[in-house]
Order: sequence, then C-alpha cells, then structure tokens
Amino acid sequence: MVRADRGKGPVLTLKGLTVDPSAQVNDLVTTLGSELRIVRNRWAHNDELTTLDAWRAHDFAVRLLDHFVDKVGVVGASALREEAFDALVAEKGVATHLAAGSPQPVSVAMEAPTAEAEVVSPDPSVLTRVGGPSTPTIGPTRAQFEPWSVVLVGDVSVLDDLPKKVARDKLRAVATEIAESEGPIHLERLARVTAASFGLQRLWPAREKKLIYQIRQAGLAVDDDRFVWPSDLHPATWSEFRPNDSTVDRAFVEISPVEVANAMRFIRAQQPGIVDAALDAATLQTFGRRRRTKQFAQHLTRARALLAGNA
Repeated sequence: MVRADRGKGPVLTLKGLTVDPSAQVNDLVTTLGSELRIVRNRWAHNDELTTLDAWRAHDFAVRLLDHFVDKVGVVGASALREEAFDALVAEKGVATHLAAGSPQPVSVAMEAPTAEAEVVSPDPSVLTRVGGPSTPTIGPTRAQFEPWSVVLVGDVSVLDDLPKKVARDKLRAVATEIAESEGPIHLERLARVTAASFGLQRLWPAREKKLIYQIRQAGLAVDDDRFVWPSDLHPATWSEFRPNDSTVDRAFVEISPVEVANAMRFIRAQQPGIVDAALDAATLQTFGRRRRTKQFAQHLTRARALLAGNA
C-alpha cells in the first residue's frame, strides 16, 4: 500500500514489493495508493464489496506493481485481476473490452477559477517554513497544495442507489479518503470530486444536496464555513497553509479562511508593519491569484477576522 503522509511525501508500505531504484514515486503512485486504501478501509469496516470492486482493486494493484517493475508481483496480481474479471462477466455480462484497458485518472470539471493573464506563482518566501531545522523529518520546505487525482472507483449507478447501504458506504469511504488527502476542503468541492470518482462530471443541485448529506453523515468534522477537515488537523490549532500557483485547480473562495488566515499571519511575521492592501495582494499571490475581485475581498475579510480573533 502507498500512503501520502501530510508534508512527508509518499511512503511505500506494500509488503514484499521489489522496487526498481530507477522508478519514480509520482502522482500515479499516490493516486493508486489512495484508491487501494479506500478499498482497505471499506473492508476493515465490513462494507459490502462487489465483484466490480474486487476487479478494480486488483487492477490498481497490477498498475502499482508494474510501475515499480515488480514482475513477480504483477504476475500474481494479474491472475487475481483476471479471476475477478471472469467472475464479473459471469455475474453481470460485462462486455469483454473492459479487460483491454485499466481505468485511468479522469479530469474533473470544477468551477473555473478566475482567469489570470499569466501564471501567478507564490513568492519564494512563503515556500519555506519557519523552524524547519527543528523538524528534520518534514524539512524546511512548505508543502504545496496537491489536488486529488480522480480515478473511477464505480459508476453513476452507485449515486443513483443512494441512500441504500452499499451505495452510501462506498460513497462515504471515497469522500473520507479525499477529505483526508485534500482537507480542509470545501463541502461543495468534496461533493464534486466524490461524484467524479463515480463518473459524474456535472453535479446538479439536487444531487449535490444528497451527496453533501451523505458526506456530513460520514463522521467528518465540518466547520461553520462548510469546510471538511481531515482527522489529523483541527481548525483551532492548525497553523500551516499550502501555497499554489494559478494553474492549480483550487478556487480561492474554496480555500479555508483558516488556511488563508494562516498565510496572512506568516506574511505579517515576515513583513512587520505591512499594510492591509499589501497583505491582501501577498496573500492572493500565495494562492495563485492577483486580481482582488469582490468575492475574493469578502473571503480575505473573513480570513482577517479569524486572524484578529486569534491575535
């Protein structure tokens, strides 16, 4: 299994894996590891797993082992994948062309961020953490935001079957894994990314409402600003933030005000006496934005209020 530790990079924990030193741990590894972890968590919680779930899990394993050039592992995992596929054909009458290709990461039609005339990158000063030498495991470099790479874990029929137990368990497992990876994440973004994991590229209000209800029922922490928090972070104590440039798919208003306030606090500490207008500009740049729109101004005001309350 591969897991992405917050701020530490991917950690390989797949027992018995022979790794080619030349292989690179990249986004594909993190994505496949996350999808396998979803399956593991569902199994651990005694969720009902279907034959299609089994085929997808073995396919993820084959791709992961193949990436690390574990030829022996690929042979064993491929046999299990073929066995699951044969069972799927017998059970559902699925067309055999499914075996020809593995599910690939899919793009998600998110709300388009405000367009910038040119790529806006964070100032280099915000990419270095204060106190880095005291945390040698994490190091002095600040982790930048990495959006969840969507891989299909089911089709839209799962969403159609809500609120049946099998469907809701599968949806909640995926939403929880995304929140643990991307959190704090806005509820609406989490609903969109979760829906995309089941092949739904456009989320209408009625469907979004149902998904948000299920996400809230998953036991995840949701704050008053409608941001979902991972289990290892708490809004009152988290002091970090994750910069990104303007090419990254994350709307500024879907960044937690806590995270924006944390960036403001860091910038103020680096630039004592900075005026509000300059602070706003530096904060926007930290998250890949330059233009101060009305929506952005409101979001900045909310973050500044949190900053003042914690001063």
